[in-house]
Amino acid sequence: MIKLYKNETNLVPFTLFEKTTLVGAEYICQLYSNQNHDLTTFWLTGDTTNNNARYNYFPINETALNLLPGTYDYMVWQTTGATLTVSGLTVNDVVETGLCRVIGDTPTGSTFNNNKTEYTFN
Repeated sequence: MIKLYKNETNLVPFTLFEKTTLVGAEYICQLYSNQNHDLTTFWLTGDTTNNNARYNYFPINETALNLLPGTYDYMVWQTTGATLTVSGLTVNDVVETGLCRVIGDTPTGSTFNNNKTEYTFN
């Protein structure tokens, strides 16, 4: 599961290289909201990893996406096209899928309540 915090640029790990089959591939990410069924599509750019054979770190600016807090299913597509669309791509172009959680505010800390055995984030 990846986590995005509201109003921040989040550095998010993906494992895209191992399933990428296109030379010079670029990546399109789609987030599908499990709450209101909205679909958000954006480019994954700016890989900050020196060893992308194992993983990739992409900065995702949540402020620009303006997502609602909640859970999302995500898919990352490989493409060599110049347009931000997945029409024409096939299931073979999907290089990663998973769950994303958008968190309303950055947690500043947590406390553990021994009586109720639960964590409270504040």
